[in-house]
Amino acid sequence: MLKVSTVMLAAALGLAPAPVPAGQIEPALELRAVRFYRADQNRTRVKGLVQIPFSLIRHGGGSAGKLDYTVSVRVADSSGFTLYQQSWRNQAAAQGSAADAFTVEIVDFAVAPGRYRLEVGVQDSVSGRQVSSTLDVLALSDSSRASDLLISPEIRLASANDTVPRPGEFRSGDNLVTAVARVVLTPLRANVFYLLEAYADSQQTGKLTMTVRDSAGGTIVRTPAVPVAVAAGGGLLKGQLDLAGLPPGNYAMVARLELGGATTERSAQLTMAGLGATLARDSITRDAERVTDEGYFIGMSNDQLDRAKEPLGYIAEGRELSPWKNDLSVAAKRRFLTQFWRKRDPTAGTPQNERRMQFYEAIDYANQAYREGGRKARAGWRSD
Repeated sequence: MLKVSTVMLAAALGLAPAPVPAGQIEPALELRAVRFYRADQNRTRVKGLVQIPFSLIRHGGGSAGKLDYTVSVRVADSSGFTLYQQSWRNQAAAQGSAADAFTVEIVDFAVAPGRYRLEVGVQDSVSGRQVSSTLDVLALSDSSRASDLLISPEIRLASANDTVPRPGEFRSGDNLVTAVARVVLTPLRANVFYLLEAYADSQQTGKLTMTVRDSAGGTIVRTPAVPVAVAAGGGLLKGQLDLAGLPPGNYAMVARLELGGATTERSAQLTMAGLGATLARDSITRDAERVTDEGYFIGMSNDQLDRAKEPLGYIAEGRELSPWKNDLSVAAKRRFLTQFWRKRDPTAGTPQNERRMQFYEAIDYANQAYREGGRKARAGWRSD
């Protein structure tokens, strides 16, 4: 059974694909297969993470703010026989202007012991451009002591009132995992979360050590060995590392599990971005967020929010403004104004709300052109 799902994620959100400057490597699909063994079925459950840069997809004019693409997936055994094959069309919301924004497609499948190949192709529905990538997968077996190491910029525990994955997450047991094929950390967001399944026929104790190695294999970070206890049938080991201060570059995060007299190592690749690139990306992200209704009001003080609400009487319907009270919290006033303008957005699905922009531009113009001075100054928009 092949199961697919889609999550949207952007380390820095992107509005439209940016052209690749001369001399730079064009973005490509990023694939990762995370393997989990299921002893009761003697099967390996594989979670394939397909990271698609927005720069590979051209924005079309037909669907406001959407990037349209088709994904094709094939899983074949070592003889080339097709086990699973499926294709589907999807859309991603274009929400900013950074070139490193991406969406993630998740492919779940189960295989018996053996060797397999995961083939993924993505076609831009506007230009017809196609990109593809392959990944060889070796199934786990009953002698495997651990799953692959799953790392993420965030893993949080589901609770009774919070069981549904947010946009950009998938569920693994009781954990809600932010989906990425490759973790990119920054000096401002330097925590990496990890999850590892340990397998044992009987209750066993051991220890787990986490290491970060550079591209030359040198050890940069090593945690003290942590005692672990694994129940019969297996258990889940998870945690996080704060890698603040790690120099920019590519690294391998390695979990070393010593259990039942055997040692198993599992690794995953991560990248630490430089501070300059991080600040530039965050600036682009903030600029992109400001054009949204929520972003327009997010930085306003209580007095500024009151002034933004005052001229709405010209366009409000009926008692639409009656819920507004002067003693509302700043957060409540921001939500009210955001919802007020979101209902009036003529191009829902795009970041910009042209009607809000035009309205407040007209208010600003009136305030500059018709402001009445003197002891009882009046804002220009209030003048006759």
